[in-house]
Amino acid sequence: MIKKTPVIIWEEKLEFVKNHNKTAIFYEGKEYSYKELIAGAKEYASLLDLVKEEKAVIFMENRPELLYAFLGIWDKKGTCVCLDAASKVSEFQYFIEDCTPKYIFVSNNTYDIAKEAINLSGVQTIVLNVDEIDLSKADKEGIIYAPDREAVALILYTSGTTGSPKGVMLTFDNILVNIEGLNKYKMYEPTDRVLALLPMHHIFPLLGSGIVPLQQGATIAFLKELSSQAMVDALKNYKITMMIGVPRLWEMLHKKIMEKINSNKVIKSLFKLCEKLDNKELSKKIFKKVHEGFGGNIRFFVSGGSKLNPEVSRDFKTLGIDVCEGYGLTETAPMISFTPINQVVPGSAGKIMDGVQVKIAEDGEILSKGRNLMKGYYKKPEATAEVIDSEGWFHTGDLGELKNDYLFVTGRKKEMIVLSNGKNINPVEIEQFILSKTDLIEEMVVIEYNSLLTAVIYPNFTKVKEHRVTNIAETLKTGIIDKYNGSTPNYKKILDLKIVQQELPKTKIGKIRRFMVPALLEGKIEEEKEENIPTFEEYKAISDYLTNLKGKKVMSNAHLELDLGLDSLDLVEFIAFVESSFGVTLTEEVLTENPTVIKIAEYLKENSTSLEIKDVDWKKILEKDNFEGLPKSNSMGKLVKALFKPLFSLYIKIEKEGLENSKVTKPTVFVGNHQSFLDGFIFTQSIDNKTLDNTYFLAKVAHFKKGFMSYLGENSNIMLIDINKNLAETLQCAATALRQGKNIVIFPEGTRSRDGEMREFKKFYGILAKELNADIVPFGIKGAYELFPAHRKMPKSGTVKIKFFPRVSSETLPVEDIVKNNFNEIKEWVDKI
Repeated sequence: MIKKTPVIIWEEKLEFVKNHNKTAIFYEGKEYSYKELIAGAKEYASLLDLVKEEKAVIFMENRPELLYAFLGIWDKKGTCVCLDAASKVSEFQYFIEDCTPKYIFVSNNTYDIAKEAINLSGVQTIVLNVDEIDLSKADKEGIIYAPDREAVALILYTSGTTGSPKGVMLTFDNILVNIEGLNKYKMYEPTDRVLALLPMHHIFPLLGSGIVPLQQGATIAFLKELSSQAMVDALKNYKITMMIGVPRLWEMLHKKIMEKINSNKVIKSLFKLCEKLDNKELSKKIFKKVHEGFGGNIRFFVSGGSKLNPEVSRDFKTLGIDVCEGYGLTETAPMISFTPINQVVPGSAGKIMDGVQVKIAEDGEILSKGRNLMKGYYKKPEATAEVIDSEGWFHTGDLGELKNDYLFVTGRKKEMIVLSNGKNINPVEIEQFILSKTDLIEEMVVIEYNSLLTAVIYPNFTKVKEHRVTNIAETLKTGIIDKYNGSTPNYKKILDLKIVQQELPKTKIGKIRRFMVPALLEGKIEEEKEENIPTFEEYKAISDYLTNLKGKKVMSNAHLELDLGLDSLDLVEFIAFVESSFGVTLTEEVLTENPTVIKIAEYLKENSTSLEIKDVDWKKILEKDNFEGLPKSNSMGKLVKALFKPLFSLYIKIEKEGLENSKVTKPTVFVGNHQSFLDGFIFTQSIDNKTLDNTYFLAKVAHFKKGFMSYLGENSNIMLIDINKNLAETLQCAATALRQGKNIVIFPEGTRSRDGEMREFKKFYGILAKELNADIVPFGIKGAYELFPAHRKMPKSGTVKIKFFPRVSSETLPVEDIVKNNFNEIKEWVDKI
């Protein structure tokens, strides 16, 4: 017997909403019945004098009155134009000038903006404030009928990355094919209670959290306050069965859940077991607490708006919760594909919807046509022709592939990064990989910026505080980005990192607007203006100090590292200034708890007893002996040199120049450029053992944490630096070594080159040499980057060069000149062909 797919038969006059004798909407603790919903919609309709397809705008926040207006417009056969309640005057003015509505529904919250925009536009329209419409006597009953199938039922504006927003004209049949596709798999049931989180000027939430639930006789819960606590309360109080959200929401919830699971070995083992068994009912029982945390009634979640990380989908599935992902655009009303319940394939956007055709173009672009395709852009036939070709195929701009009836979206054509060598990079794949490896990142994008593949990161400041990270950029670079670089081909390596303190620019449903990120980095996005500048003396003193130190405007909420760019040495200076001027010691804990200018100032206001501005006294800081970080022996150092000698004789040859300058007779600071992980070994292979025994290396503790490297660090002449610890202690340790007649090797760029280019030298080595009256011997290395760039697993065979330059006395020149001269001398030699 052949099982037939049920077909929905719609009469010529389409019934859309009828009285189901139950609650239609929850809002602010109040229940609105279907009877009240219909009565409200009919009352609103009675205020309208519309002919078919005349336009009426809805301009308000999510609330029951939004649906009254929506259904009232449809009841009068009008075209509903849903606009963003957060629109600015100029944006709203553009919208109404473009669509010239006969009516505009507003609330108290949007009234002023609407009135100002109307006055500026000169558009003749009637404003209806829903907060002033009396529904106390609304008692009309009946049925809300849908617009005619081919009538334009909706106009929704795309946000667009270039040019002005375009009004997408959707017919009721465009919407109907979505409803039929969902009904085929019984995605919605009359018993469902849907939590509406996203604003309904977008087709995705409008359809999934509004139109379909009402057509099915389900219940909608609106939230007045969009907070995590309000969401949790609503899930439990309203017994929510399904929730629609964007990937950012599911990724945030996933991160919190997995942190708890991974913190308990037993639960983690159970999770791994459930992952292998793939039994939904068993997972629900084992992870009952997770389900109870979501109110205990969830049937499934829905994700759309952009691609969901497959790991998130996979882990929710292991927990016994389906995240049904869909794919489409406003122009496709919105669905091209969606995932039926119990048929989740992580990484996939689901099955192609009935009534829709999809093909993949030669360049990988997803093309679609069918009943869901828009009528066109309102009053923009040229723009319509640009996206719908002569054969009726809509060009989505997304890349994808079809596998076993499932659609996989692999990227966005415009977002693909094409390098000068012709290689294509999908930034989303990189972002998802990195985000899955750390909880220190809230948001990130990968872009090509200044010709370098660059990660732009907005940190998770709560986690930064919890982990007591004081050097965010360096921690992310060495702990996260470098690990990613170690697992990927050279052309996909991230060569630069930018940390920002403000959220990345996004659409209203949380999709990052990549094209705006360069403007954010260049300060072209409007900055927050300082109001009510603090005037208490502690704030004024540190604000003046920081302004002089960094030569830039200081705002009260400026983050010491991210906004003002304080590096480790700057922090040492700042801490010393605070200690000498306020008599207060800023510990790592204090800096982590108080990372902004105003927070530090308030801390000093509470804890200082006096204020007397004094300059930083480096001599006083460095005179304190610190023996803790001094190496105990160099037994491994000499052994490693001997073991590696064949490697640097046969596989990698070293051409040495100026060796006479490496034979020093007094405490010396050796400073060189940092091209590769080979640099330290090249240096040790180039100097004699007597000098080597008397020479200490400054190195990051992160490089000497595990295995052989840990043993090497403990038994060689290596002084380890922790980038999240007070650099003053490291400087004191280095000063102690110089006082004992030792030499120090420093790579003052702070990190290996990511692109072969030299970076600015940090000046702390110059301060050390100056205060301890030590000589400086600059040295240059070239060829090492080409043989062993950052995170190549093994070096190539070839030749490297090292040159020791003549000794420089630190007595006569100021620190800034010493550092500048050393840098220029080395760079000139390194760059010379």
